[in-house]
Amino acid sequence: MNDPVNTGDWRDVSASDHVSVLPEVIPPAFRELIEYSKGSDALLRQIMYSPLEERVTDGELCDPLGEARYLVTPWLVHQYQNRVLLLATGRCIGYCRYCFRRSFTSRSEGFITPEEIEFLCDWLARHPDVQEILVSGGDPLSGTYDELVHLLSSIRRARSDILIRLCTRAPVFAPQLFTTALMDFLCSLKPLWLIPHINHPDELGLAQRSCLEQFINRGIPVQSQSVLLSGVNDDAHVLANLFHTLVCIGVKPGYLFQCDMAPGTSHFRLPLDRALSLYKELSSLLSGLSLPVFAVDLPGGGGKFPLSSVTRTARVVVENGQTQLCAEGPDGKVYTYSP
Repeated sequence: MNDPVNTGDWRDVSASDHVSVLPEVIPPAFRELIEYSKGSDALLRQIMYSPLEERVTDGELCDPLGEARYLVTPWLVHQYQNRVLLLATGRCIGYCRYCFRRSFTSRSEGFITPEEIEFLCDWLARHPDVQEILVSGGDPLSGTYDELVHLLSSIRRARSDILIRLCTRAPVFAPQLFTTALMDFLCSLKPLWLIPHINHPDELGLAQRSCLEQFINRGIPVQSQSVLLSGVNDDAHVLANLFHTLVCIGVKPGYLFQCDMAPGTSHFRLPLDRALSLYKELSSLLSGLSLPVFAVDLPGGGGKFPLSSVTRTARVVVENGQTQLCAEGPDGKVYTYSP
């Protein structure tokens, strides 16, 4: 089978020439969270349109992660040797205003077609070195039950060994989607991890917690991702509350991301020095179990860079032919590690 033709790719659009206007969709479950939190600004800011989105600043890109460099097809991205990203759909359950793929999701591309799934499965079978597939979008849970089942079961038939990462905002936006039938199906697909996107403690209502606990109780591991957002969660104590609560539920905080350079998102991005200072404070509030990796996706396709590694003064020196690490401890003193 030949590769599908890449026509009219969203990644070819210049951010300086185009600002993608996302739909404003507030899912019912998220609206209930807003009402319960008495109109939490942290929730409203994430989901409601702002005129600030029409302002494009220097350095912002329609393809801030540089995914165009790694395309197999318009919906399949192979940037890292051992894993591949599948953009299963351009649609979302609700549209986060800081979305780094807003130039893609604003087009609301439909769910991946059976023909594209056939190509994907053939490609996976021919690339045994690919050990993981990230099923993302858009949000794959915006598809119908039958669409999702066909996609994931096809992947599992093609590769019984591949680890599936289901990346979704649905546990927050639409926890009711995870019916007994869907959970039974997801359990049949192991190895599978759920990767929910959660930014603020107010997103963890009773329905949301119950949904996450359902995965944990069924033996499906869960690792969260969060984005550091100005006016939403740019407070170390708020983040500490979020990550500690997740760990108590059984969810491992995976990544805290610096906001990407997507067009119209500058009002969400913290200055880097402030972000690093905040993470250093967060590190003092949490154990290693609860502390996520702080990272940024380097613009243009450079991949994930762990900002957490530069939050304290540290340097590597060579003395008498021996390599040593000199690092500042929590008490402000400099310590030396000489293996």
